[in-house]
Amino acid sequence: MKIDDIAGQTVALTHLKNALKKDQISQAYMLIGEPGMGKKTIAESFAESILCEERKPGEYEHCGKCRSCHQVETGNHPDCIFVTHEKSNLISVDEIREQLVSDVEIKPYQGSKKVYIVPDAEMMNEQAQNALLKTLEEPPEYAVIILLVANADLMLPTLLSRSIKLPLAPLPDQVIEEKLIKDYYIQKYRTSSIVKFARGNLGRAIEMSENDDFIEDKNTASDIMKKVVKTESYQWKDWIDELSKDKVRLPFFLGLFMDWYRDILMAKSGAGRERLMFADEESVITEEAGEYDYEGLKYCIEAIEDAQAKVRANVKLSLVLENLFNTLSLNYGD
Repeated sequence: MKIDDIAGQTVALTHLKNALKKDQISQAYMLIGEPGMGKKTIAESFAESILCEERKPGEYEHCGKCRSCHQVETGNHPDCIFVTHEKSNLISVDEIREQLVSDVEIKPYQGSKKVYIVPDAEMMNEQAQNALLKTLEEPPEYAVIILLVANADLMLPTLLSRSIKLPLAPLPDQVIEEKLIKDYYIQKYRTSSIVKFARGNLGRAIEMSENDDFIEDKNTASDIMKKVVKTESYQWKDWIDELSKDKVRLPFFLGLFMDWYRDILMAKSGAGRERLMFADEESVITEEAGEYDYEGLKYCIEAIEDAQAKVRANVKLSLVLENLFNTLSLNYGD
């Protein structure tokens, strides 16, 4: 994708464009944002411009036509390396050493730069981060390392300090709606509810637009949230069994649970119907806002975030949901 075709992210993209135009490319970048915010798209476009054979001095956009651009787009460029990991929740020190630390000693094959992209960089354990840190202390001039990070709190302070940090911002609803209509051919009558639940995350909006059962799933999520805090734990079994069947879809439901509690927090703060995602459940949301204190809501939101992290870490799904529902119930009525 051309850099100018990337939606939003003006601050991050302006920095990267200026680096390309002035030929002042740093050796370590950290793109920070939740999944779906476009970290990988930005990193790939930036790498393509760095390696483009036809980009002129003072320009930032890659041509998209030369051999190098074609290689990056097809994932076959010898100087554009994506660091991979076998375990879904861990990047080991051996993987960092083999794919980056050792490889970076080899000069570029084709051009003047060699780009390393590390998705899920927060999954590096401490040993892996320290191994990478040693490389960043004295990196070869040709090396550019781009770390894609969902949670910067999991990165070593020393690694943070040696990287150009570029946080990604939520996109305006209008930008997401225009993107869905123009690029994904979603009818306007469907975009309003999707945009509301996307929370500025284009990837999430696209995922919901491709889900024909989105409305049904939204209603299922609200039904569970309404009942789980008013029922005994033995009555949760059917919900837990159903949600545990599909690890791919569970994060989507956890996102909807988060939306539910954010609505409760908004209502408790005095927000009206127009600011609620579950606007059709306004009366229930308002009622529940009176049942929680702010500390209890904080615990509930943190519990959902913890559940999301445990799903990524391959913790048993039924246990994750049982613990989550238990926390939500214990804080209800505070």
